[in-house]
Amino acid sequence: MSVLGSSVPRGRVLGSSVLGDGQAWLADYRRRIEELRERAERAQAEIAALTATAASPDGAVRATVDSTGALTGLAFGPAADGLGRGALAELVVTTTASAAAEVSRRATAALGPLLEQR
Repeated sequence: MSVLGSSVPRGRVLGSSVLGDGQAWLADYRRRIEELRERAERAQAEIAALTATAASPDGAVRATVDSTGALTGLAFGPAADGLGRGALAELVVTTTASAAAEVSRRATAALGPLLEQR
């Protein structure tokens, strides 16, 4: 039996429905990638703009940090006058750490939409 010139039907390897399905899948994949990119840009901008301010319980120290945790503002209230240098320094460090922890919490929250499953 000769294969050449025979009337044996040949299978469709890449039929139009397979190509159409592949193109639809690719279009959907590109759309999802674009949505992810947009969410990442929004989260990045939100995180870059973050600041947080914390105050010591007695009001002696007020510290503000930026999105990187860098100290950007420091103020002393009347209660600071009665503290020694060591106590004041420790209060500055702990209050700044509290503000940095708040920035970190907000940054994590900003990443939520980026990480949500679809």
